Amino acid sequence: MRPAIFVALALSLLIDSCGYVGPVLPPSPELPVAVTDLAATERGDQIVITFSTPTRTTDALPIANFSNIDLRVGPAVTPFDFDQWASSAAEYEVPPPPPGNRDDPQPHPISKSLPVTQWEGKKIDIAVRTGVKKNGHFSQWSNRVVMDVLPPLTPPKVKAEATREGYRLTWPEERPGLHFQVSRQGPTDKAPVQIGVAEKPEYVDTTAQWETRYVYTVIAQQGSAVSLSSQPVVVDHPDTFPPTVPSEITALATPDSIELSWPRSPESDLKGYYLYRAAAGGKLERLGDLLTLPTYSDRNLEHGKKYVYAVTAVDQKGNESDKSKETGVVF
Repeated sequence: MRPAIFVALALSLLIDSCGYVGPVLPPSPELPVAVTDLAATERGDQIVITFSTPTRTTDALPIANFSNIDLRVGPAVTPFDFDQWASSAAEYEVPPPPPGNRDDPQPHPISKSLPVTQWEGKKIDIAVRTGVKKNGHFSQWSNRVVMDVLPPLTPPKVKAEATREGYRLTWPEERPGLHFQVSRQGPTDKAPVQIGVAEKPEYVDTTAQWETRYVYTVIAQQGSAVSLSSQPVVVDHPDTFPPTVPSEITALATPDSIELSWPRSPESDLKGYYLYRAAAGGKLERLGDLLTLPTYSDRNLEHGKKYVYAVTAVDQKGNESDKSKETGVVF
């Protein structure tokens, strides 16, 4: 048999026995994609670093296990070069997460806390990379976090006082240039809810309701640094504050009456108004029962006399405001 025919028959037999032979693929480099959500915050006396592990390699293969995580922190440099920076940056041990499901890979949240003392007063760069097999098979470096590490902020020492406008929170000023996050937890809240930001060491909560239990906490903030939360302050003050004093009354004399009106009080718990009248220089005395509308027609009058009026506002608890400015008119 000729050699060419022999080779052709051999290849035919090989194809028939092994099936279709596709292109030969190179082995996977097993390099994870880079972390993209690296973040860092200075909280109290700790630098808290967070990120999520990638789920796939650069060639889209799922990742079930990580061999190591390379977290580094070093002084910020300009211009920045990852290789130069990494050669002198401090390395911090981060244990790899537990093995995941290769059929349904999910990101693992990672958190690492470092003492502020090592980096206080410095500007630093933070970056991380991951590996799925040893011997230097790392991903590219993550997004870079640059932060100024400040002296740790102490939790504010908060006091609460009930005022007509609402609960007034105050605390000593630790240093200039701070902002403050104010949070409140009410009876139906499962966790504290931020209700405002103060630019000075005080805050008045005008939305609180009396005779309701609230817990207040305050966090100091400067740049990327925040303090730990203040000690909780619990309040539950009874409703002892009357509505605001009504504005001055308008009085208009007609042939048969004096028509009175005044602006409606803004309080949500308003119940009504008491009207007061004085005749011919006498003493102001309450005129009739509680009024639900800010108007009144006074018909029990004598012609030729001067009448003076004032009005008060009353809330649902019976708290009565001071009298408004007096208004006089001759009938």
